[in-house]
Amino acid sequence: MNNSAAGRIFTVLFTLIIFVVILYLAYLTTKYIGKKYSVNGGMNGKNMRILDSMRISQDKLLMIVKAGDKTILIGVSKDHMEYICDIDESELQLPESGAVYTASEPSDFIQSFKSVLSEKINNYKSKENKDEKK
Repeated sequence: MNNSAAGRIFTVLFTLIIFVVILYLAYLTTKYIGKKYSVNGGMNGKNMRILDSMRISQDKLLMIVKAGDKTILIGVSKDHMEYICDIDESELQLPESGAVYTASEPSDFIQSFKSVLSEKINNYKSKENKDEKK
């Protein structure tokens, strides 16, 4: 192997290592920012917590908040927060203790994605079987 080939291999490996380091730093930064600014990760305190939230438009949310012994429904927008009503906690379907719902529950997305993916795969397989029979 001559110096030119070794130099090219070194350059490729160095570029690959730098790329992996940048990806890892981006992952860490995203994780930190997501935790700090998430609806539930950065805003739950000792006496208050968000039980549930639902996005109703791009910058508007409905939130069920437990503050002390009271459970209330509030509307939150970009520049405004408004009390809507008190809620009887016994009427709510709460998650198991310690868990908190978010506006975009990952398990809901995963289940939806799996069902759509399996449907597409089944459609593809049935189409493939029809083509083989012809």
